[in-house]
Amino acid sequence: MKLWKVMLLFILYCIVAAVQAAAKNTELKFVLYYPQVPPYMYQDENTEKVVGLVPELLQDFFNQHHITVHYVADNRTRAEHRLYQGEVDAILLAKEWTQHPEQLLFSEPLLEHQDYLFSRQPLAAKGQLADWVKGKSICTRQYYVYAALTPFFQNQGTVRVDSSSEMAQLKMLLNDRCDFAFMNEHVAYWLMYHHFPDHQLYRSAQGFGPVGLTVAFHPRWIKVLPAFNQYLAKERQQGTIAQWLKFYVTKS
Repeated sequence: MKLWKVMLLFILYCIVAAVQAAAKNTELKFVLYYPQVPPYMYQDENTEKVVGLVPELLQDFFNQHHITVHYVADNRTRAEHRLYQGEVDAILLAKEWTQHPEQLLFSEPLLEHQDYLFSRQPLAAKGQLADWVKGKSICTRQYYVYAALTPFFQNQGTVRVDSSSEMAQLKMLLNDRCDFAFMNEHVAYWLMYHHFPDHQLYRSAQGFGPVGLTVAFHPRWIKVLPAFNQYLAKERQQGTIAQWLKFYVTKS
């Protein structure tokens, strides 16, 4: 084979290799939790497409930066470990929930949520948490740590009834297996609207444990984080985040 043909083949090989490397560098693996967390992030039952507030925001931002998002299903605990190891690139995670926050990069909050007590009976508007839960049973998520409730579980005769998901929490509440469900307000409203529209549930006037919902990145994405935070600030200021949240909670 002539030298110029060899050189041409070599150049073509280098171009293909460079294109493949570039494609690999622009792929971001984002964890889709199981159990899933609507309205933030979940698979549509009919299309199996990953939908929700977070995918909408991710898609718009990363499309602008020519980065392809691939969703990887995993549970919460294993996903965090995989993020430390660099096996995935980002997950939906509050800084205060992590084991080693110093090893990750956290975005500014997409939005804030609180946990509330939900009941089948109205709660007094001016009641206190201690008055409501003493001697009662509360449906909770297995393995979750509830700072607001821990003292009552330890000293006030309050019974913790664990379940595998928020869906299970509400089912147990509606079946009188507990007096209250302690839940993220947005997840609870999504479930009530989409799965329990014929049931009347009441929420405590007071919320507990406000948490900023953030995206945790592996440190290799440090150059992307400032632009992502600017994007979130703009979307929040324009009301886009609130609109997407309302849409996915009520489909309106």
